[in-house]
Amino acid sequence: MGWFSRKNKQEDAIAKADKVMNKGLTGMMMKGLVSKEHREAINQSIHSAKQAQLGASGSLPLTATAVVVAATDTGKLINFDPIVILVLDVTETNGTTYQRTLETLVSKMQIPRVGDRVGLGQNPANPSELIYMGLLPS
Repeated sequence: MGWFSRKNKQEDAIAKADKVMNKGLTGMMMKGLVSKEHREAINQSIHSAKQAQLGASGSLPLTATAVVVAATDTGKLINFDPIVILVLDVTETNGTTYQRTLETLVSKMQIPRVGDRVGLGQNPANPSELIYMGLLPS
């Protein structure tokens, strides 16, 4: 709520949403007032936003490239940017190729289409998980 905190304090919006949803008094209220399915959907959206923020910051090295095989809109939005399901033909830097499905937040200005090349990075919290890093130049 922040009624008695300093007004100029900058806090990451995603971290603040996670805190309100899962911690403290507001987290307890959410557990009592919001159904489990909706809480899980909100937490999944927060997780997707964290991954998108990590990928967009450029702090992760590119560990794989992929070609979009299919892109499906989920109907979910975060700050008017869509969450999409991408089916990708992934090629890692060591030459390994495989197909992977990835649900991720994308910019509404750069929605990947079938045939586009995208960059993928490795999630530092879970090394077996890939993070969408955006479109690559052709």
